[in-house]
Amino acid sequence: MNTLNHRRTALHPMIRQAFEMKRIALPWNRAICAGLCLGLPSLIGLLLGRFDYGMLAGTGGFTYLYTFHEPYALRARKLFFVMLGIGFSVFCGSLLAPYPVLSAVVLGLIGALATFVFGALKFKGPAALFFVLSFALASGMPHGPSEALTRGTLVLLGGALAWLIAMAGWLTNPHGPETQAVRRLYTNLADSLDAVGTSKYKKARHETLISMVEAESILAGQGRVWREPARVYRLFRLFHQAHVIYQETDTWNLRKGETLPPALGQVVRSVSGVLRYREILITDSLKRLEDSDLEGLLRAVRELAAILEADAEDGWEDRSIAGTPVKSIFLSAFDKNSLVFLLSLRFGMILMIAALAAHAFNLNRSYWVPLSCASVMLGSTVIATFHRAIQRSLGTMIGILIASAILWAQPEGFIISVAIMLFTFFAELLIVRNYAIAILFVTPNAILMAEASSHIHNVGYFAGTRIVDVITGSVIGLIGVLILGRKSASSRIPYLMGRTIRSQSQLAAMLFTKQPAAYEAEDSREQRSMKTHLSNLTTVYATALGEIPRSEEELQRLLPVVWALDQFGYLLNSYAWTANRPELPDPELARLLLVFEKMAQSAEQQRSISHPAVPELALTPKIRQELLAMQSTLEKSLT
Repeated sequence: MNTLNHRRTALHPMIRQAFEMKRIALPWNRAICAGLCLGLPSLIGLLLGRFDYGMLAGTGGFTYLYTFHEPYALRARKLFFVMLGIGFSVFCGSLLAPYPVLSAVVLGLIGALATFVFGALKFKGPAALFFVLSFALASGMPHGPSEALTRGTLVLLGGALAWLIAMAGWLTNPHGPETQAVRRLYTNLADSLDAVGTSKYKKARHETLISMVEAESILAGQGRVWREPARVYRLFRLFHQAHVIYQETDTWNLRKGETLPPALGQVVRSVSGVLRYREILITDSLKRLEDSDLEGLLRAVRELAAILEADAEDGWEDRSIAGTPVKSIFLSAFDKNSLVFLLSLRFGMILMIAALAAHAFNLNRSYWVPLSCASVMLGSTVIATFHRAIQRSLGTMIGILIASAILWAQPEGFIISVAIMLFTFFAELLIVRNYAIAILFVTPNAILMAEASSHIHNVGYFAGTRIVDVITGSVIGLIGVLILGRKSASSRIPYLMGRTIRSQSQLAAMLFTKQPAAYEAEDSREQRSMKTHLSNLTTVYATALGEIPRSEEELQRLLPVVWALDQFGYLLNSYAWTANRPELPDPELARLLLVFEKMAQSAEQQRSISHPAVPELALTPKIRQELLAMQSTLEKSLT
């Protein structure tokens, strides 16, 4: 009885969370552009006398929904392949329409492949959803195989229009995403300077380290520079200088623990404004600061003015931030212990089962079943999937009634195009606040695109059939996730903690030993490996928090260890970007590596192992401090 009451108590907050309104700024520009991408092709088709072709081309407009805040070079490549993927999905859906079993298998493969690619590359967005939607819509159209090539080509044309709209900002602000990332970095860095010597420093330091990693990721994605190269090189130099200032700040806090003059934070914070308005950095307030202990930090902050005023020079025109090779990313994700690989398999299998079930029960327009299943499974955790099932079911019921009323009135082409634009606009505007409300607009939009040519006379039958399809797909998705994904994440945490600690050991050994003069630590194999393992660990832990059932006590016990590994990884990453790193003597380095290996064994085996003492590391006191904290945290988690 107590167990039942506990489950009921836990269930109520989960249902309430499904309908919470998030306080996030509304994406007006994104919503307007999305509406144009999906509705404009049908208007063009109407003007050319082929409204049906225009509606098909509008399917390619889904390409825009994969647009997020990334460098335009990366956006161009990503959207190009998304456009090809959606066109290929429509082609395959049309070609395989007469073969429902084969169609279900291919649909599962497409869903699994798209989920794997987006998961491995850590791209934001709807992942496989619109590939599945495009395939499903095409499979329900008449004259499938004979129209496959024509439909695929039209979708590519619609995708090309969406690509152009998504890339339009490059004409006026070609390096906006990179600039914004560096501005955010300097804002957080200034907060760290202001918080030195106070209880707020730990949190401010963590936010700064996170923004450094985000800025590095964005700058690495900018690719070859075509416009305003001097601005990009300046951003590189500012990014590098932020690491220098951070290291000096952290050293001061460790050795002195005293507050810093407010002028330092003010100058660093003003870099954000200078980048936005292209002004001159004023450093006059630093002239009055004369302190030998502050000499290194003052010199680093004063150098910001020279960086902002100078053109590309000193070899920086040949510098870039190299990202992890795509081949290495996919090989790392293609592993039996990779959560991305397992989630992709699960997604594809459940999607295939949903499509086969819809065919087996001979459901009318059965493609709505796998589509609803895919939408529900987009939740990153079991709890998120549960939320999606509730939101999808309730939101869809109302959305279907809205779409049925519109189709019953048999609107003309222009009305349908405008309705698609409006529904897309409100869906993209509100989806950041609550998925259930957005579904009120997503559902009628999808139905209009699929059923615009249908003449519905029995609205009640049509609405009832669609509701049954959606509920069936949602239930299949939820049951599949509950069966196949209950403990897949939490069981992998200890193993991944051990791998992460060993990768940090290898990076530390590389950083604090003598390397060739031309060696770039920030682009080393060791650094890429550490970042990959750390990212996998944090992703798996976040997924484990959403599992049902989950051991709250076990996850809370491991949280401080994950946090400590995360912090230590950020620190090592910062050292990789710092020149003139100290070189540790061989005996001291050997003792340091032994400490790492013992911690890795403890984490992996989840048992206490006698840990050797951390060496003094007089040349790298911050490394010793973080290592002691990580060792202590691990020992506490095992007692």
